Amino acid sequence: MLPPRRLAAAAAAALMLAAACTGDDGPNERDAPAAPTPAPTPTGTFAPDVFSEDDQVLAVAINEPSTLDPLRLQDPGSFMVARQLYEGLTRWDPVEERAVPAIAEGWNTSDGGRTWRFRLREGTTFHSGDIVTAEDFVFAFDRIAQKANASELAYTLERVEGFDAVNRTGKSRHLSGLRAIDDLTLRIRLTEPYNDLPALLTHPALVPLSKEALDATDSFVNTPVGNGPFKMAEAWAPGQPVVLQSFVGYLDSPEIDGIRFLPYADAASSWIQFVRGELHAAEVPVGQVQAAAEAFGDEAFKPLLAGYYYGFNLRSKQLKNRRLRVAINRAIDRQEIATDVFKDTLTPARGIVPDGMPGFSEDTCAQLCSHAPGAAKRLVRSIPRKERAIVVEYTSGEPHDQVAKAVRDDLRAVGLKVTLKDYNFSRYLRRLQKGDQSVYRLGWIAEYPVADVFLWSLFSSRSPDNHSGFRNRRVDALLNRAHAEESDDLRLQRYVQAERLILAQAPIVPIGSFTSYWALQPEVGGVAFDTMGGFDAAGVTLEE
Repeated sequence: MLPPRRLAAAAAAALMLAAACTGDDGPNERDAPAAPTPAPTPTGTFAPDVFSEDDQVLAVAINEPSTLDPLRLQDPGSFMVARQLYEGLTRWDPVEERAVPAIAEGWNTSDGGRTWRFRLREGTTFHSGDIVTAEDFVFAFDRIAQKANASELAYTLERVEGFDAVNRTGKSRHLSGLRAIDDLTLRIRLTEPYNDLPALLTHPALVPLSKEALDATDSFVNTPVGNGPFKMAEAWAPGQPVVLQSFVGYLDSPEIDGIRFLPYADAASSWIQFVRGELHAAEVPVGQVQAAAEAFGDEAFKPLLAGYYYGFNLRSKQLKNRRLRVAINRAIDRQEIATDVFKDTLTPARGIVPDGMPGFSEDTCAQLCSHAPGAAKRLVRSIPRKERAIVVEYTSGEPHDQVAKAVRDDLRAVGLKVTLKDYNFSRYLRRLQKGDQSVYRLGWIAEYPVADVFLWSLFSSRSPDNHSGFRNRRVDALLNRAHAEESDDLRLQRYVQAERLILAQAPIVPIGSFTSYWALQPEVGGVAFDTMGGFDAAGVTLEE
């Protein structure tokens, strides 16, 4: 089994997301405009010499980025900026819901999905003017995988041959499964078939890097050299806006001249500027969702591939009792949690795979996830009294305290004795990694839109992120068949079948999934938000 790598990153991201979905409501709804207010091009005080008065510059509110280096991407702000600075082999089309060619003009596979060849477009360049070659992808992927770099995104390459030698033991610095056949041909050989590879390669970290630019730049974090539709207009410093200019050497020149990504502590802070017309795009605070929809429309409200759940440690003799697990599931009122705690920014769970994911099925959790306290009480009565006392563990802070108390009240109402235990974040992660937890809370976020991110990661017997200890040979076999299935439709069917099998054993309590709420000023066009909470700005337009 591989060591856990994604846990800390996923848990931290879910913690941030959940807090945002229960945070400050922002200005009172009466302060929201009754009708759209056109946004003037923000003048600001940043980079005054970069753009002329006639230039079209998009002003976007984001969370403070922690980095612009693909090696360290973790937070939403960093991901948002990186998507404009860099371009990978493939990109995700949110309309067609599939991976489409980007720097790669096409690809083919053999060995049932083990060996892949990507043909790069001729003449694509970095912002420095250097030609992008297959070797630049090899260099960048090796950099992410190398043990010494300790990237929390290394898991994205764990299926590539040679990963263990590079990431676990550190005996090699090069992934043996990567090879630049020539300047325009990249071969990727995997340890086993994986026909979702083109979708995985849409991850914003899996992009080419120029070794020369990386070595020559004093601080790649502040002045990265990418190959995407926008380039750095000036050096970035923490706490300051990220200012980008359109890159004329990109595949298709952007419609706008630049972007200012303006950092804010939270959506409530940026919303004030947005309703004044000082921003073109901003996230909507929890309490402003209805007012924002009425004033600006809901076209930028999209399901987010992020789930909130409780899991069972199946290594525990008590929690091996399926009747207890089903009783807990049916006792919990998910709609009440969604409304009272998350102000309806959480959608009650209908399965493990969240709404918006290709392969989402509306009824995989129809019975298990339905609130049925009567049925739960009957199940509890069939359980020996000494097994009716459970411990529910979670990370300290809101909204997790509120959710845990709601869960406790629901479980007590059906005859269970519940003790809540909260831990600070680092201690909680250590307990999960050691397998010391009982009933535990966690969140999961997909950084690329494949159902496998939830199903294999959380429930495969070989996954390092399977914290419940769930083991099922039929599920493992179905997931392996899905990986080897070349047909997209049949692969999605396999994922749905696997999800049904998993939920039949009730190793998890799905609570809900989130929605991304953005508002756009009326003069902004061409924005297509995806289910990862971002958008590509290359096609954005600003009407006069």
